[in-house]
Amino acid sequence: MKKILFFTIISIVLISSLFKVNNNNIALAQENNSEKVKVVYFYTIDCVKCREIKPFIAKIKEKYGDKIDFLEHNVKGEEQCRQLFYNFVQEYNVPDDKAGTPLVFMGNDYLVGPDDISNQLEEKINKSINNDANLRFDYRKFLDAWPNVRIIDFTGGSGSDICSIEGEICKIENEANNRKKITLTLIATTAVIDSINPCAIAVLIFLITILISLKTSRKKMLKVGMIYIGAVFTTYYFAGLGLMKIITRFDITTQIGLLAGIIVLLAGFLEIKEGLYPNGKQLLIIPKKTKPIFIKFLKKGTIPSVVVAGILVSAFELPCTGQVYLAILSILSQESMRAQGYLYLFVYNIIFVLPLIIILFIAAWGFDINRMENMRLQTRKIVKILIGLIMIIFGLFLLYQDRILDMFEK
Repeated sequence: MKKILFFTIISIVLISSLFKVNNNNIALAQENNSEKVKVVYFYTIDCVKCREIKPFIAKIKEKYGDKIDFLEHNVKGEEQCRQLFYNFVQEYNVPDDKAGTPLVFMGNDYLVGPDDISNQLEEKINKSINNDANLRFDYRKFLDAWPNVRIIDFTGGSGSDICSIEGEICKIENEANNRKKITLTLIATTAVIDSINPCAIAVLIFLITILISLKTSRKKMLKVGMIYIGAVFTTYYFAGLGLMKIITRFDITTQIGLLAGIIVLLAGFLEIKEGLYPNGKQLLIIPKKTKPIFIKFLKKGTIPSVVVAGILVSAFELPCTGQVYLAILSILSQESMRAQGYLYLFVYNIIFVLPLIIILFIAAWGFDINRMENMRLQTRKIVKILIGLIMIIFGLFLLYQDRILDMFEK
């Protein structure tokens, strides 16, 4: 009996010790978790300033890893994210003129705008590590209790502050729409300028000349010509789709945009130079060494050979059109444009081949193709200078688009 009692007491002591250790571990884990620096970041997908500090935010998350508890909320995302935004703004007494995005809350402080966030956030995180970094507002309880929380009247019934905040959100939405309209106007304008590209027109005229020399009927001329144009369109469009997916997959929109801006700017000056000095060395043309390759296919005049010629011409035209096309893809890959990006790319390429279709139909109805070629050569100087000027403007837009769009909005 004594042995049983002894073993019972020992067992109780051991079990109690285990529970105590386990509870201590849980308490320690909770304590360590509470020591994490809590950062809540509000943004919107159409916010230019949010895109501006996106690399910085990524750098902060990567640098501090498990040392911070970093939560990101898209104010235009789920309803609870907007509700959470309003609650934080109220709790921290954020002034109306600062109740927009990007906005960061940490401890008892908040940082608004890319300058404050990029200049002060890391310093505040370093000071808060291993200190009490609890937020004034318990966002976790708010999310756990959703939707059984006090609902703020977004129409302004809860007070002037909420109305002002709602106005700020609407302002962000309107600014995003205005930016999209300006960007689309620029894309359409660039597509029109790019469509009068001398390279593509010269090759089409050469094809029509061959078809005329073979005494091809109007019906066959239109058929062969449209197949060639279709091959050019398809090659350009699917090449663009592939590049857009690569850009978005690796999230290099900003880098590609800057690179394209520099290339377009330099190509614009080069285009003007070649227009002013047509007898000098021409770089923005189809390489002469490649011409015999697609000419061989064009002369065959068969549908498969014309398709191959269209694909080859699209590849060889890169010195003429590649800079602008890369720039367009960098714009369409931006987060605010991605939803409609594929459709806009389709429209861009339709505009790009439209002059080719017009020239084909004019030639098929008996217009003197030699006269057309002479007109092309006579206007080449003006066209290249015009294209160069547009490319310079476009390049500057790519490099300074945020500032330029802010100027338009003001």
